[in-house]
Formats: sequence, structure tokens, C-alpha cells
Amino acid sequence: MKLFREILNINKKYNLIESNDIIVVGFSGGPDSVFLVEMLKKLQHFFNFKIYLVHINHLLRGEDADSDENFSFEYAKKNNLEIFIKRIPVKEIAKEIGKTLEEVGREERYKFFSEIYEKVRATKIATAHNKDDQIETFLFRLIRGTSLQGLEGIKIKNNNVIRPISEIYKKDILEYLNKNEIQYKIDKTNFENEFTRNSIRLDLIPFIEERYNIKFKDKIFSLIEEIRENNNNNSLNLSDFIDLERRIILEKIKFLSNFDRKNLLGLFLNQKNIEVNRNKIDEINSLIKSNGTKKIDLNKTYRVVKDYTHLYIEEKKQDYTINNSTIQLKIPSEQVFNNFKISVEIAKNLYIPKEKNQYLLDTLYNDIIEVRYRKEGDRIFLDENHSKKIKEIFIEQKIPKDIRDRIPIFLYNNNIFWIYNVKKAYIPKIDQDISKLVKVLITVEEVINER
Repeated sequence: MKLFREILNINKKYNLIESNDIIVVGFSGGPDSVFLVEMLKKLQHFFNFKIYLVHINHLLRGEDADSDENFSFEYAKKNNLEIFIKRIPVKEIAKEIGKTLEEVGREERYKFFSEIYEKVRATKIATAHNKDDQIETFLFRLIRGTSLQGLEGIKIKNNNVIRPISEIYKKDILEYLNKNEIQYKIDKTNFENEFTRNSIRLDLIPFIEERYNIKFKDKIFSLIEEIRENNNNNSLNLSDFIDLERRIILEKIKFLSNFDRKNLLGLFLNQKNIEVNRNKIDEINSLIKSNGTKKIDLNKTYRVVKDYTHLYIEEKKQDYTINNSTIQLKIPSEQVFNNFKISVEIAKNLYIPKEKNQYLLDTLYNDIIEVRYRKEGDRIFLDENHSKKIKEIFIEQKIPKDIRDRIPIFLYNNNIFWIYNVKKAYIPKIDQDISKLVKVLITVEEVINER
């Protein structure tokens, strides 16, 4: 009962499980996940909540993986619990998209968790990380280099993900299960030290405990708690520095100390669960001080982008080639140019609202307006005698580099008269009888590109 009292205290301390919760539980069939479910079943005597188990067979360990799947199914049946099982060819997916087995396994795992989460209308996802996992993660990140936020270990509560046994040692979990004759499965790969985490568990920690301090893990966990407390007391509120699109506003962080700015960047990366290390933070911090638009790859999925006014994270997608062809719009007419719908109509009213997405132009009826993207050497006229390169206009207006080649350029009689949403140019008067001229209203609407 002592161990369960610890679970009760952890739950109360972090407010993990409440009445009427619906919890999706990651269940591998190993000792940690079996112990987690056993404790959750006991907690149901104190709180009214539901449990659904989720098991994923990554198809990596042959018969052993199939045996774990069968065990999980039988365990759920025996305990009158509903279980969702899925087989995912992690190795094939990793090869196809160029990611590590660990990355793909994690992504697919949480993707399936989310699928079941929506299906059963859950309120929380519970995973079976224990105290040893916390310490191993701390050492793993310390060795590789990380921020203060990274040294917090695995968060006990992170949005809708909870870890109710994350302050229980593995030895106590095994002792409880063995003493109560509760069956579980063992993943043999946990005893292979070719992976860094396994080596930390099997080699580094036992070596330090034997040679330097038998209570090494207790000392490390105390340090993790101190770091968490320090981070909570000194942490900046990220929402004070970002806009509605979750971008850091550079003007708001320029007066922060180097220390605070780095901590803020750590919080910013944590939004996307991006692994943080000191080199990465230093690189982004240097990026902030640079001029123009710059990008840094964070991992195989995300990159950070710094433009003139913001810092933001974007998903890396396959680049597509801009359509360099020119479209011709007869006056009047309407066409779609990539993700822009452009209409040209005769202006019937004397007063025309000059919206940012509209341009009023004197033309000849049935004449042609051309639309294309910028070309090398493009210039616009500022007045009758002075022109300027479009490239210089973009720099002056602080237009990010990655969108400059996707801004429509409008021409009439081979003269650029409008850089959409950026600059309206001077247009020489047409040498025609004024009675033959018509005023046309050009309107541009951006449409969603389903690419």
C-alpha cells in the first residue's frame, strides 16, 4: 500500500487524474505499462474515470513483438478493458521518409494515440515513464547538450499527456509486480547496450553507483526537481512575446538578457516537442542578431525562420517550382494565377475604395493586362524620371526572401504598375483619345492552395 500512497500523492500534487476523465493508456505489455494500469485500476476506487488501452506492434522484433501483442490483448480481456491494437511497419516508413526508427516510432505512436483519443472522446493520454526514465533522459540530454528546460527531464504533465508513475523507481515497480504475481512481458532489446540510452542504463549509472555514490539516482532526481523549481520561478511567459500565429516578435525580445532570451527560445522549441540542445539555442540566438531573412534546419521535420520582424517554426515541405509563365487578362475578365484569383472589371462608380488588394487603372477596352512573378532586373517607375529595382523595393519593405518569388507582378504596355500588396508604381499617361479610355478595377483574392 505504501507504493500506491505514493501514486495518490503524485496524482494530488500534479492534479493528473480527475473524476469523469477518459484516459487513453499506452500499453506495451511491459512491466511499466502493466504497473501503470494496475495503479489506475486502484485509483478508480477514488475517482470515477474510464480507461482505454492502446497497443502498437512496430513489427521490429518478429515473434517477440507478436507475443507482446497477444499478451496485451489477453491482459485487457482478463481485466475487462477495451484495447485498440495496431500494427505499424516502422522500418519501412522510416526508410521511405528518411527518418530514424525512434523518430518514426514516436510519431506513429502519438498519431495512433490521437486517433483513439478522438474516437473515445478522451480527456487525457497516460504513458508509463518511470523515475529511471527521468534520470536516464537527464543524463542523455546532459551528455548531448541541452538547455535548462531540457534538463527538467520528462514532464509529469504536458498539456493532455500525463505520466502518473514518473516518480516511481523501476526496482519498486518490478518488486510490486513480482510480489503480487502480476504477469508482464520483457523487451529483450532493453538489455542491448548498443543504443545510447540503454548504455546509460546498463553501463554508466551502475558504474557511478558502484564507484562513486550508491545514491546517485536520488541525487540526480533531486537536482531535476531543483531545476524544475528554478525554471518555474524564473520562466518567462512565452505568450508575452508571440503573436496570434505563434511567432516570436523580434522587437519584444531585443532588450532581454542573453540568458532570458535563450530560455525563451527553449520554451519556443518545446511547443513543437523539438529536442533542445545548447548548440541549437546558440545558433538561433545568433540568427536573431543577423540581418535579412535566414533559416536553420532544426531536424528532419522543422526549420526555424527569422525574417525582418518575426521568428517562427515552419514544417519542411517539398519545395515546388514557381510557375514562371505569364497570364494575360483581357479587360474585362477573371483568372486564377496559382493561389490568387484576379478579376478585372470596368469601374462603374466615380468613387472606388482603394483597398490594399485593389488597383484602379486607366486602360483601353479589350486591352491586355499581364501577370507574372518577378524577373532579374525588373524595375518600377517612382515618377516620370526615376525608377528602382524591385529587389531594392523588397529589401526596403522588409519582404521575407521566401515569399518574394510568390508575389504577383502586374504589367500594362510592358510597364510594371503594381507589385501586389507591396508597391503601386507610376504609370505614364496613355497617348490615346481620353474618350476611348476606361477605368478598370483590378481585385486580387488569395485562395487556399491545397498543395
